[in-house]
Amino acid sequence: MNRQNQDPSKRNAQHILAREIVELAHGAADAKKAEAAHKDAFGQGAHTFSLFSLRNAIARDEGDTNEPKEHMKEEKELFEYKKAYAASSTAQPTTTTLPERPQHDKSDVVTLPLSMLQAGSFPHVLHAAGLASSKSEASRLIAKKGAYVIVPNSGPPDNPTALKWATIEPGKEFNPYHYLVDWEALVLRAGKSKIQICRIIKDEVDEETEESAEKGH
Repeated sequence: MNRQNQDPSKRNAQHILAREIVELAHGAADAKKAEAAHKDAFGQGAHTFSLFSLRNAIARDEGDTNEPKEHMKEEKELFEYKKAYAASSTAQPTTTTLPERPQHDKSDVVTLPLSMLQAGSFPHVLHAAGLASSKSEASRLIAKKGAYVIVPNSGPPDNPTALKWATIEPGKEFNPYHYLVDWEALVLRAGKSKIQICRIIKDEVDEETEESAEKGH
C-alpha cells in the first residue's frame, strides 16, 4: 500500500489483486498471464491506452489467433471482469462488493461500418458504440468534454505503444476517420473508464459496387 500511495497511477495494488484472484481460480501460470494483461490494459494510467491491448482485442474479434476457442473465451471473460472491477474501484474506492461477472455473450469489440465515419459524426458513432443512449446524449457528452478518442501514433518515443486520449470537440471539422488506429480500429471513451473498441469494416454495399464496376471494365 505504501507503493500504491506513492504513485496511484501505476495501480500496483490492482495488479497484485488481479494476479492473486486469478491464481486462486486458475493457478499460478494463468495468474502470471492475467497480471501481464492487466498491466498492459491498465498500467499506463488514465491518459493512455495500450496499442497491444487494442491489437489483441481486434485479433480475437477477427478470430486471427491460434489459441483454442475455449481458452479465448475464458481469457475474454477474465479481461471483462478485470475491466469492470477497475472501473468500479475507480468510481467507488471504498466499496467491498465486486461487480457481477459479465454475461458470456458480451463482446470486447463493436463492429461499425466505414461509411459511418464522416465529418461531424462523432455523436452518431458514440451512440452506435453503446457509449450513449442517443445521439443527443452523445452530443451533450461531447459538449461537456466527457467523450474521448485515441489518437493514432501518439505514443512518445520512449513508449510508442502508449497511445494518448484526445477530447472529442463539437463541430463538423472533427472526423472519426482521422482517428483510425492501424486503419481498422477506433477506440472511444465516455467519462473516466467506460471504454469501447470499435472495429471498422468496409460496407458490403461498397464492396458490391466495386465488384460490379470491375465486371463492367
